[in-house]
Amino acid sequence: MKTSYIRRLGSLSLKRKALVIFLLFVILPTIGVGVVVQLKYNQVLREQFISSTRRNLDNVTSQLSEQTKMVEDIADYLILSPDMQSYLRTGPPLDNELKADLKNNIENFLTFQLMSKSYIRSIEINGFNGNQIKMGEPFNGDESRWKEEAVKRKGGIFWSEGHTLESSWNGQARVLSMIRILNSYITITQPLGELTIRLDEASIASQLEKGVLEAEAGGVFIVGPEGNLILSSKAAMPGGYVPDETLLKKLSAGKTDFLSYKVEDKRYLVLYNRMENTDWTIIAMISEANISEQLRGVQAIMMIILAAILLLALVALFGFNLTIIRPILRLKKETGRVAGGDFSARVPIDSQDEIAELNRKFNEMVMTIEELIEHKYKLELRERESELKLMQNQMDPHFLYNTLDMIRWTARLEKADKSSRLIEMLSKFFRSSASNRNYLTTLAKEIEFAQVYLYLQQYRLGDKLVYKLYLEPGIEETPALKASIQPLVENFIKHGIDKKKPVGIIEVIGYRSEDEIWIDVTDNGKGMPPDRAAEIGHALASRHTERSADRIGALLNIHERVTIFFGQQYGLEIIHNSDEGTGIRLRLPGSESES
Repeated sequence: MKTSYIRRLGSLSLKRKALVIFLLFVILPTIGVGVVVQLKYNQVLREQFISSTRRNLDNVTSQLSEQTKMVEDIADYLILSPDMQSYLRTGPPLDNELKADLKNNIENFLTFQLMSKSYIRSIEINGFNGNQIKMGEPFNGDESRWKEEAVKRKGGIFWSEGHTLESSWNGQARVLSMIRILNSYITITQPLGELTIRLDEASIASQLEKGVLEAEAGGVFIVGPEGNLILSSKAAMPGGYVPDETLLKKLSAGKTDFLSYKVEDKRYLVLYNRMENTDWTIIAMISEANISEQLRGVQAIMMIILAAILLLALVALFGFNLTIIRPILRLKKETGRVAGGDFSARVPIDSQDEIAELNRKFNEMVMTIEELIEHKYKLELRERESELKLMQNQMDPHFLYNTLDMIRWTARLEKADKSSRLIEMLSKFFRSSASNRNYLTTLAKEIEFAQVYLYLQQYRLGDKLVYKLYLEPGIEETPALKASIQPLVENFIKHGIDKKKPVGIIEVIGYRSEDEIWIDVTDNGKGMPPDRAAEIGHALASRHTERSADRIGALLNIHERVTIFFGQQYGLEIIHNSDEGTGIRLRLPGSESES
């Protein structure tokens, strides 16, 4: 399947390939990454908004808890106050002077509380002995329902819901009352009076809204432990909605710190906190449409960035087409003209980049081809004709092989075994050296070719030549070029033998080294002068030297053929050189797949 797609892509034109590549690897990934980044960024911003709102709600809850706790502390203090106990006692009766002192002490304390706590609107104490203290804003109204609940608590603190009373100063006002029966701390079951502390509902609601809501984007509610609404913010929910039983059940489950809730086809983000001292639940409901509105600016910026990236990608595609694809197509067109025999084709050079250099080389190549065709074609034809005639006059190689075989068998019949062996080796040498238009052989056959040559040379030189050939098992079938080892051996015979040494030794060792095959040809000859070794090393590295230097030419010929056939990382290298001998290494690929 993948191959078919690759073939289809390979059959497309350059313009379509560029379009497909930009579409698959630039445009689509950019859109995909942009969408993913935008979704993730929106998610991060939403989480940050929720986290920020949660912190604000925690702060508001802490402030309200502190305020209600201070009110309850006032009630606790009054119960334990000796002045209050004396002022509310039923007997013996207080004289007027003592009564006035006690009342003055209590009023001083209450005045301080009213002055320091702006959210307290009034404090009222009604003693069952007829004594009364009223501080702060005077209120009138029916609070019997809340007082009955306070009596049931038998001295426990009771918080009323928000309700309306008539103020002598400001008319109707909404308040939140803390009511408590004051019992004697000597006889705790004996009620002495009733304490009522009224808080400003508007102040508490404003505090909630400022801390949690923005631009009337929802509502904030305080719900009692029985699910009764204590108070709500000024911002009204759709249809006057207040937290219903379904929402309260979800909140009581307490699976998450927040949830999404639907009210009249609008979704609200609901966060809540519980106050430990009053057991109230503060519920903040924030419109998700408002949250999305706050994120819309970021979304717009992301869309602009994404559009800019796509625009730059299209500009890059157009520039790629203009500066690369179009010149290549123009070069292709002119190449087609040359292939059709029109050598007047030329490519205009209008830049200084690599394509312009390619165009320049193309123009030079066409001019050179035209010149060669005009001036050398006929001469080459005449030379080919001469070579053909010369080859026709040469001896047929098969006739040479057959003649050598006939002489070898005649020598055997005459019991000249050494002569027969030499003729057999010579025949093998000629057969191995014949090209037959096949440049490749195996490493085993190439070693055998070198062995035949050394055998013939040893018979000529006698005890003055010793040779050793070794091939690691398993690499015999490794591909090798013909005449890549024998010339290295021949170099030693012709140039390297040290006549001062009694025996000339040459070793050919083939073995595997990691993913390559190494053939080391080492001798104990006279070595090469340092400058000569440097010249040969430079020639092998640069592949350029004078062909008249036979030894360098032979090594360079082998090196060039190996690098051309197998790759630049293979070929010859000098592994050591001294007056004790020379070592040349031939590096070949270690597997057929590499070749």
